[in-house]
Amino acid sequence: MNLQLKKLRILMMNYNTQEGPSNKPNNDKGKMSMADRFIKAMFLPGDYPELIRLKFGSVVSFLCLLMFLVSFVQYAIPVLARLAGYGGVKNYIIDVLPDFSLENGEFDFSEKYERDDETVNMYYLIDTSKEKFTVDDIDRDKTQVVLVSHTNMLVYNNVTGLAGTVQEEKFSDFNMLTINNESVASFAPLIYVGLFLAYATMYVMCFVRYLLAALFYAFLMYILTRVMMSKLSFGIIYKIALFAQTIGALVSAVAVLIGTPLFIMAGSTFAMIVTVVIMNRAFFKIVPPPAARR
Repeated sequence: MNLQLKKLRILMMNYNTQEGPSNKPNNDKGKMSMADRFIKAMFLPGDYPELIRLKFGSVVSFLCLLMFLVSFVQYAIPVLARLAGYGGVKNYIIDVLPDFSLENGEFDFSEKYERDDETVNMYYLIDTSKEKFTVDDIDRDKTQVVLVSHTNMLVYNNVTGLAGTVQEEKFSDFNMLTINNESVASFAPLIYVGLFLAYATMYVMCFVRYLLAALFYAFLMYILTRVMMSKLSFGIIYKIALFAQTIGALVSAVAVLIGTPLFIMAGSTFAMIVTVVIMNRAFFKIVPPPAARR
């Protein structure tokens, strides 16, 4: 009898020290591959319980890569494609841009440039055949107007909806400078640095915008969960929102790359709808509906 009890104790000890299936999720916490994180975040809301168990570092690395993809598609690809097509910044400035020069306090631009952006109510005009622009040339119904002539530049801002402000720059104040296509092209390395810094800024802006959007979605879901008497914490809901936006963010980035207003609007609408749907399905996977809990 004592021998049988000893054998039973040994078997129980061996069973307790073994790694059973129920222990695996905790031991594998944070070890999910990056590809699996993307696949689960975009297409498998039923696997969100695994995603929300990821460690903080795993979530941050996922978001960093996602924001790199989004910002690269939206901002870097168009610029790199254009520069590659013209053989770099230097060739683009010399061969593609119209000839321009600022010399002896006078500005010359080989072509007339005019843009009337009705979507944001802004107007831009470069016409160096005109000696000077005055305030009478400004359309005060516009939100912003920029007029550049042979001798001066006027900048009008009416963003407040009041009378607006007008700033004038006289090129005669820069008569000691000589700037043209060749002189600007000689600073190509600095321009590349500037483009990189601009991209880094866009990356940070994408990251902040993504986090704020997740906060918005999480807040809405948190209110709904209170109505349903769920005790799911706001932190968990926010984590769900961070992953749920993945596919919408990538689709929106592609829509921005295409550049057509219809595609951009459709991409934004798709992103909102799919994020809400994924969050809803993930929530009920983590917290079953009342009927399933009975």
